[in-house]
Amino acid sequence: MPESLCLEPDWNQPRPLPDEVRLMCNRISVTRSELATETIGRFLERVRASHNNGGAHLAAFTLGPDVIFDWFASRNRLSDDDLVNSLIVHPAIPDALPDMHIPGSMADAGLEIGDPFLFDGRLARVLYNGGAYSIPKGDGREDKALAIEVCDAIFGLRFGEVSLLESFQAWTPWFKGIAWDLTAVLFDRRTRRLFILAITDTD
Repeated sequence: MPESLCLEPDWNQPRPLPDEVRLMCNRISVTRSELATETIGRFLERVRASHNNGGAHLAAFTLGPDVIFDWFASRNRLSDDDLVNSLIVHPAIPDALPDMHIPGSMADAGLEIGDPFLFDGRLARVLYNGGAYSIPKGDGREDKALAIEVCDAIFGLRFGEVSLLESFQAWTPWFKGIAWDLTAVLFDRRTRRLFILAITDTD
């Protein structure tokens, strides 16, 4: 696989204009990728069991090369100019996540840049605390171990090569809008894979 142009910024490339960003989000190639690993299955099974009035979804996509997208991705600025809000309504993404009822036009998902080095902790907390009617059990060691396994399955623990955006808003009707809403969008700058994790629950 050739080296991704998202790993190092091209400092000679001028910043794209907002109109160019919107056009790019319509034309960029987005294709569904498989997530057929036993680890991902165990993670989703546990979260869905504890969030049984809501649920959990995780989908992966491969993004084609695009100089406009790469300008932002290589600088970890996917939240600029509504890029991620425009990208997550690309037809391939709602098609892969029909239960989420993602809007057909630009979303207002409230996604903000997160710290990928803390993402395993976010997953461990979800596993340990559970949903609305869960009671935490044990010391959290197994939850943390599974969270790290999930990160390894998704991006090989290359935390420094991943961009993370997070939201705790109910930005589609699927979310319950209480205390257990989580959307995480990860982009692996080496493999050009995009991951969308959505979790919700209610009492």
